[in-house]
Amino acid sequence: MNKYCLVSTTLAVMVVAGWLAGTAVAQEPGPPSLAGVWLATSPRSSLGSGLPELTPRAQVDREMFDPLDDPVIRCVMPIFPRGGFAIYPFEIVVTGQMLVFLNEAFGMVRRIYMDGRQPPEYFPPARRGFSVGHWEGDELVVHTTHIASGLMSGAGLRQYGDVFVVERYRLVDEGRGLVAEVLTTAPETFAEPRRQRFTWELDPDGMIYESVCDPADRRF
Repeated sequence: MNKYCLVSTTLAVMVVAGWLAGTAVAQEPGPPSLAGVWLATSPRSSLGSGLPELTPRAQVDREMFDPLDDPVIRCVMPIFPRGGFAIYPFEIVVTGQMLVFLNEAFGMVRRIYMDGRQPPEYFPPARRGFSVGHWEGDELVVHTTHIASGLMSGAGLRQYGDVFVVERYRLVDEGRGLVAEVLTTAPETFAEPRRQRFTWELDPDGMIYESVCDPADRRF
């Protein structure tokens, strides 16, 4: 074999190898897209389900609670995880390194950072907390920390800045359904972590509407 044939053969092998490698990369599936508007299908009772044993402090909080002291009736945005899994529609927007959850209720916005970042040292406790996510196969796992203190529910349960929430989302029913398994650790409130499950269905033509809340209107 002369040198020209050898060069041609080597180039052909390199081209085929490159094509095969490119094909393998192209065929490797990425994470599923959760983008879209989602409508709650969980029973309303699920919002208060999975309530573990309360700590003595939480029991006192609940006994002393006056519903008129709930900031929500004055149109104040609730503190996560309260409101994060409400019966109102929400939309998931997928960007390069971030997922954005847009809740119709109170116009709430959650940013889920997918680039592995950690909260900065100066990040203060916030109503939505600080959320980072990653994929485990086809399951989106979200960890939320730096959550502010305040009411955890309209039943008088409070949280004290020690809350850590883990959410696991996965598509079902060929992408037409969404399921979330939520684990809330709040040692000042619950004797053990609270487990909840929520479901939604995709609304292909849905959209999020402006949230209107008038503190003078007792219907809200």
